[in-house]
Amino acid sequence: MKKLFGFALAAALYAMSTTAFAQVQFSSNESSFETFEEACVNGPEAMAEELGGNYVSDPCLAEYPAGTTYIYRSAARWSATSAGYRKNTVLQVYTDEKFESKEAAQEYLQSLGLIDIIEEAKGSIILVNPIGESFAAEDARAYYLMQAASCNLGGTTQIGEETFTCAEGAYYGGTTYRYVIGIGDGATFINNYIAPTYDDITRVAGMILIGGKMDRIHDVAGVVPVYLVNPSETALRKYQEANETDRHGYKKDVDIYFSQAMEQQKVLVKNTETVDAAAEINYGYYNLLIKNMRVPVVLAGLHTYSQDFTSRNWNSAPYSLGKRNAFFNYKTDDGLVIEEFVGQDTFKDYSIKEGTMGLFGQPAEVGAYIDTWYEVVPEEVKNGTAPEHTVPMWLQLHGGGDDPLQYMDEMGFMTLAGEERFAMIAPLHGSMFTVGFDALPPVVEYFLNKYPALDPERVYVTGYSMGGGATLHAINGNAKYFAAACPNAAAIFNTDDEIVNTDDLDLPILFTTATYDFCGFGGISGHAAVPNPDDPYDPEHINTSYQARINDYLELNGIDKVEYDFETYPMSGFRADEYTETLLNNEYMSRTWYKYNDKDVPMVGLNITDYLPHGLYQEFAGICWDYAKHFSRDQETGEVIYNPYVK
Repeated sequence: MKKLFGFALAAALYAMSTTAFAQVQFSSNESSFETFEEACVNGPEAMAEELGGNYVSDPCLAEYPAGTTYIYRSAARWSATSAGYRKNTVLQVYTDEKFESKEAAQEYLQSLGLIDIIEEAKGSIILVNPIGESFAAEDARAYYLMQAASCNLGGTTQIGEETFTCAEGAYYGGTTYRYVIGIGDGATFINNYIAPTYDDITRVAGMILIGGKMDRIHDVAGVVPVYLVNPSETALRKYQEANETDRHGYKKDVDIYFSQAMEQQKVLVKNTETVDAAAEINYGYYNLLIKNMRVPVVLAGLHTYSQDFTSRNWNSAPYSLGKRNAFFNYKTDDGLVIEEFVGQDTFKDYSIKEGTMGLFGQPAEVGAYIDTWYEVVPEEVKNGTAPEHTVPMWLQLHGGGDDPLQYMDEMGFMTLAGEERFAMIAPLHGSMFTVGFDALPPVVEYFLNKYPALDPERVYVTGYSMGGGATLHAINGNAKYFAAACPNAAAIFNTDDEIVNTDDLDLPILFTTATYDFCGFGGISGHAAVPNPDDPYDPEHINTSYQARINDYLELNGIDKVEYDFETYPMSGFRADEYTETLLNNEYMSRTWYKYNDKDVPMVGLNITDYLPHGLYQEFAGICWDYAKHFSRDQETGEVIYNPYVK
């Protein structure tokens, strides 16, 4: 069986740091199997020991029904110290089969092959029985409570005057790789109670439903990839309608219904006289579930339950459905090779010097440097079969609270790199604002020397939030290394070293933001925690930091600065030379403005996506790539070359 390593996501500015930090990818926990009641006691103790601080079981679970649920945790789960609990896979299994003991419940999971799967994937299994003889409305309430707690990553609660972190998110929860399996009456429960509820079904990245029925009165409330084994005619039709499937194919004994326009909207169907549940789960997991992820990206509370516990972290719906490029033994099926380099001295000469200031004017850690990084390289580059100087590369800069792997995954770069065959190098550190100016260009040079197939004329740089600010540091360090830059939701603090300090090089650049992104939108200069009292909040247009930087790069590229007029030109504040609108992933409108130089080349761009807060989104990679791929830079002359015909 293939070994699965899944890389997911974390909040982009969750815990900014001005010091370098060491990567701890995996927890030291052994595998465990507990009743729900045991997990409520053991979870806070385990998380306090591993992570430090005060933990309690989420108060919303106080009313969760006793005697119904078991929790299996894999050994060496992804660690919370590396944005990790969002990397963990969560398999929620609903079955009407009753268990006489905890041992019998564990044997059941083993018989289905689920323990082997979760030990490979890293994460948890939540095994649920009905409260009564069969599943009913009260079980839907329990589902909501478990959803509220297990998606509440990093959430806190107040007890008296003391603040506690809720343990379930780190102990067995997750958001991005959250899948549901229903067997028998468990499948009927999912069909009749969970699928018709928008807040529930749009947080599920994929489902396997074996047997079960669906009442005709219900509809599936949102898009969800699903593998149906012996479904009722009603269930099949309802899932086809929800996924807007307009094409049909088959592979051996599995029918495939899919939307030609939206690849992830898929219904797999198998009808068989003899059901081998373990085999069907294995098939559905490897052929459907791991190809999908959900990103909690839309504004919190927009389409969620209008009842209690709505203040939980990641309480948003829908979670955006996107492609997942899963890892097997640190290699993807489409031939990307991932390597981790930890504790290296390669860039020690570019350590933080005394007197260097970090975020919010705080002193940076003297001596810190980039000592850990990740290389994501197509196998043809790794084995030397790609011709010299033919493969583009990206310098990838993660945000505060992220790590490089989950950042590249949730931004969509893992999937895009496999499709477009470009390489990525992604440093891990919490001091990109301070080490970025000097250290990041040498990282690029090191990578180019290491892999001859990489094209030095097609090197691009991008990052999100803190990494967006670091993107500006990188091009300021030596703009000649980069053919184009794409700072996403950039944390800009209007310091001198965020501006390219040379006027003899042009620099194509695309700034991205969103309408609920405090780093680029809303009139706040810089981070929301330090608003400028002279710059009042205005939720209708780009903030003053973005206004200033756009003008800086217009001037750098020999283009007249703009005088912002938000009454005439809402959102952007200026009339561009080109404007386009694109509906991303069939869900959010994205708008792009370009300013041309005297050669009619779009040298400075602004992209704004509707309704998204400050957070990663899998469509951002495509926005950056679709802009940057048209540019190259002659390494002898430094000239930027624009090719509008690149596909």
